[in-house]
Amino acid sequence: MTDRTVSPSRMNLLILKDQELAARGALELLRSKREALARELFAIAEQAVATRGAFSETIRRAAWALAVSLGQEGRADVESAAFAARREIPVSISERSFWGIRIPEIRWHGIVRSTDARGYSFAGVASPTQAAAREFEKALEAVLEVVALETRFKKIGGEIGKSTRRINVLNEVILPELRAGTRAILLALEERERENVFRMKRFKGRSR
Repeated sequence: MTDRTVSPSRMNLLILKDQELAARGALELLRSKREALARELFAIAEQAVATRGAFSETIRRAAWALAVSLGQEGRADVESAAFAARREIPVSISERSFWGIRIPEIRWHGIVRSTDARGYSFAGVASPTQAAAREFEKALEAVLEVVALETRFKKIGGEIGKSTRRINVLNEVILPELRAGTRAILLALEERERENVFRMKRFKGRSR
């Protein structure tokens, strides 16, 4: 009830005061939520910076290992080894709750394999190609780490924006309207009380 034209009764005054109290509680809760989300966001940002640096270096090593493999073994042999080593990537997506927010968690395992787990004969594939395979598996793991962090970062950043907008609505719209409604009722009740006192005085004056 934020309509300033509500009936100036004591009941409506109590209702407005209760609503203002609830709005203040919601405001404090939203501020606490935003602070917790901001801390989480900064922690993710620090991880993302470190991961990005490692990611760039991992990709550089993988590209260099592939270039060496192609140069020494030729495209046909490298493509043959890649075909033998193909597989589905064991990645799963779950969610965890943080301040009532469902945050996606990307999980994986077994990305980097041993040489004998890649589906080709150890003796039939040259060491440069095996090295390139290992480096690209590391690169894939680095990609997943970046995606996982950036997904969480985007989700939490969006929730901070929502919380900020709700805080602004409470601060700039709802609470001012509730306070204005309370003041209007108080002024009306005070005016009514003065009128009652004036009438009582006139009544007593006439009855003498």
